[in-house]
Amino acid sequence: MFFIRAFEGENEWWKWLVMMIAVFGAYMIGQIPFTLVYIYYMAKSDNMPDDPEALQEMAMQIDMEGVGMDLNLGLFLLLLMFVAMGGALIFLMNLLHKRSWKTLITPLEKINWSKILFSFFLWMVFAIILEGVSYFTDPEAYTLTFNARDFIPLLLIAIFLLPIQTTTEELVFRGYLMQGFGLWTKSKLFAVVITSVLFGLMHIMNPEVQQFGLWIMMAYYMSVGFFMGLITVMDDSLELAIGVHAATNMFSAIFVSYEGGALQTHAIFNTEVVNVGLMLPIFFVVAAIYFIICWKKYNWKGWSKLFEPIQRPVTEEIIV
Repeated sequence: MFFIRAFEGENEWWKWLVMMIAVFGAYMIGQIPFTLVYIYYMAKSDNMPDDPEALQEMAMQIDMEGVGMDLNLGLFLLLLMFVAMGGALIFLMNLLHKRSWKTLITPLEKINWSKILFSFFLWMVFAIILEGVSYFTDPEAYTLTFNARDFIPLLLIAIFLLPIQTTTEELVFRGYLMQGFGLWTKSKLFAVVITSVLFGLMHIMNPEVQQFGLWIMMAYYMSVGFFMGLITVMDDSLELAIGVHAATNMFSAIFVSYEGGALQTHAIFNTEVVNVGLMLPIFFVVAAIYFIICWKKYNWKGWSKLFEPIQRPVTEEIIV
């Protein structure tokens, strides 16, 4: 039913093209406030290198602390691009496709918020347990950086803006694009794979890629994308993926930050040790446990759902 809802709207190819141009155009426009403010802080910073190549590297790495920019201000401005991106998607869904943006989330009439919250808290518990094990194994790798004056604004940004960022990414990749590729190829598996690749490529400019290596980080991002695409297909809705994505980014922003991360924040702890070699296998283990729990809780029927062809409904009216 998740893919079938896409048949309700108007699906001329050019409308999909216009939508993607508009959505990523809004994403680029949303970067302008951050870019202008970052350039301003670079211009007045005393830490600017004289070497043009070093200066360009600093600009590309987005070292907010290095240029004297407040991390909360920077995070707020960075998240504005996703507000613009999500707003464009929601507005144009009805204008171009004549269907509600909610059909990108669920085949039902109402979004199941309890499912989103369950997914969020389950993944958050996993993240806390894993980080707790890491902390007690090597406590010297962590530095307590908690400061109430900086943390409270961060917490407000994390609660009210970070979910917009994560939900927007899910609406675009596991919602709009996955439904679009599903309509085009009639294959759920292909839709999951191609959107996973695109999800990875979207993050190719993240500072983690430069710090930890292209191949390991692309493997990680694409695996995350595939996992969230898989649970979307198995559950026939986007709600679980929205919860997982929100928990992942909120944990990174609030609890533990690390040098070179995409989310530079006034987190409770800071660590300089990130074991990228273990990152991917640990993710696979946690994802498998999460998958089994959801399989049992939501009575998923079997792997055949992933390989079923997408077929236009016999009647134009979608029964929900």
